[in-house]
Amino acid sequence: MTTPENTPEPGREPNHPTNPDGPNSPAGADGPANPGGFASPGSGPGTGPGSRPEPQYGQYAPSGPYDQSGPSGYTQPSGYTQPYTYAPPVKPPKGPAPREVIIGSWLIIAAGVLSLINNVITSFSLPSIMTPQEEQAFAETGLDGDSVNSFLVSFGIVVALIGFAIYLLIALFVRRGKNWARILGTVFAAFSLIGIFTMLGAYFTSPLSLISLVSSLLGIAGIVMLYLRPSTPYFRKAPLYPY
Repeated sequence: MTTPENTPEPGREPNHPTNPDGPNSPAGADGPANPGGFASPGSGPGTGPGSRPEPQYGQYAPSGPYDQSGPSGYTQPSGYTQPYTYAPPVKPPKGPAPREVIIGSWLIIAAGVLSLINNVITSFSLPSIMTPQEEQAFAETGLDGDSVNSFLVSFGIVVALIGFAIYLLIALFVRRGKNWARILGTVFAAFSLIGIFTMLGAYFTSPLSLISLVSSLLGIAGIVMLYLRPSTPYFRKAPLYPY
């Protein structure tokens, strides 16, 4: 039976949550709480030895040994590297040209030299092989005989030089492994082969015709060298990622 003297005050019961001295109070069993319900200095979290103080409202947490503050307060871990930048793939360089490719390119150059000689010599004989109809057509344009002859010779030499440049272009790029040059040379070799079969008898009528025949045969032989087994891998495209 309790008497008024022994009756505990409200909030002073031992197990009451608001009892500052009870086991369920903020102070707990370690001791009484400070007046006003505030924790005593040095008793809150983050106040032990080696710990960081808790940031106050409106403040950033202080930087530790594992923080690196970036722009605008952004923090990133130590050792963070920049994102990987994309680099375009690089084709590996081709190896040395096979012996068959080198021989084929020299055969193409030899064919071009003989073709140039044949075409230049033929250019000087163009005025003498004009038909009467062609001479009449030039006369109607007001050109005299010397002007016509100069025009025909100059035109023939220019055509001969252009043809020789094409031979050199094909020989140069097949040595570099360019497949388009091999295809272009194949087209010219096919036309030469057709011409040999259709005009075989005419090639033995004059020395110039024989030079033209030898030039065609050398060009065909050079293209055939580019399609041999050791030469074929050299004209394949190298992979972008060989490893």
